[in-house]
Amino acid sequence: MSKLDRMKWLATGLLVLAALVYSISQHFEPQHPWLYYVTLTAEASMVGAIADWFAVSALFHHPLGLRFIPHTAIIPRNKERIAAGIAQFIQQNFLTSAAVVERIREFRPARTLYTWLLVPGNAETVAGYLARVSAYALGALDDERVRRFLQQNITAMLKRADIAGAAAQVLDVLTENRRHHELLDAALKSLDEILSRKETHAFIAAEIARNAPVLKRVSDWFQLNLDERAALKIVDMLISKIGEVRAAEDHELRRRFDLFVAGFIERLKSDARLREKVERLRDEALESPALGRYVGSLWDEFRAWLADASKVRERAARMLAAFARTLERDLEIQQWIDDQIIAAAPPLVEEHRAKIGSFIEDQVLGWQEKRLVAELERHIGPDLQYIRINGTLVGGLAGLLIAALTALAR
Repeated sequence: MSKLDRMKWLATGLLVLAALVYSISQHFEPQHPWLYYVTLTAEASMVGAIADWFAVSALFHHPLGLRFIPHTAIIPRNKERIAAGIAQFIQQNFLTSAAVVERIREFRPARTLYTWLLVPGNAETVAGYLARVSAYALGALDDERVRRFLQQNITAMLKRADIAGAAAQVLDVLTENRRHHELLDAALKSLDEILSRKETHAFIAAEIARNAPVLKRVSDWFQLNLDERAALKIVDMLISKIGEVRAAEDHELRRRFDLFVAGFIERLKSDARLREKVERLRDEALESPALGRYVGSLWDEFRAWLADASKVRERAARMLAAFARTLERDLEIQQWIDDQIIAAAPPLVEEHRAKIGSFIEDQVLGWQEKRLVAELERHIGPDLQYIRINGTLVGGLAGLLIAALTALAR
């Protein structure tokens, strides 16, 4: 027996008890006048019990099947209004941006993530899911139909792509705030290190001797080592010039470098001949059998790496555990992750909360009236039976009080 049925039996049992007390006291009242008060109490209890039974039943049903009585079966009759009210209530109280953001702040996603991953077994569980997903994806992508479809569509997409424009946009970002000078400085530093090596000196001297044989013969006759001296002079001059460029932020070579990069970016955007050349190189690369074989070999290696599920699971578990430990130590990245989620949440909430509300409303409207009544009565019906119980008790006490006050007033 369900809790609802037990509570109904209890409330009905009190009504039956009140009726039984009323009948007995009414029968013996001529012999025992004091039973007059018991009769009135039981009578008032029955009135209260019946009135509250009617009130509770009218929420869900037509009492005794009497449909002509107004304001009965309130919930089934107002299903549309209830559905809209529930959806509106959830939208306004649970799906507001402020409520969601506050909940995220309390949740602290980054800390929750690394704490969960550091619990023994959790990283392995996630790694197991990743291994199964990768194995499934590997099997799906290994189908010749899928591979042919992906190859055709990706190739067509790349052929339509504006490679020159995309390269210009990337270069615009890379050159913003003189970021490209970091690349120039790194190149100059590497060149400085290469020129300082003895092998470089020997190479330059050998090139001088090869390209100036007369100078080499004269140098050998008089033992002047002109080739080596010339090589050292060239190297010293280059190192000195590189040092000047690295030290001076406004050096002429840097300005020329800026002009060259800016001009190249502009040509990528507007020079039809250069753009045509880039597109031709793109098409040649896509149609190259060598590139196809190379990509195929990379895919075969990747597939072989994924084929061993146990190794994939082991590596993924180690990576996840290492990530969790790193995240635990880095408070700044924790704050960054939380900030990014908090910043992204309000637009998503505002975009989707109306849809969620509509979904809830549609779900409620989609329920049959019997199901709606059954669900609501199952959840709140047991508590509503206390209304019947209280009506029985309070009605009896009220009847007794009225009878006593009436007797006193006489």
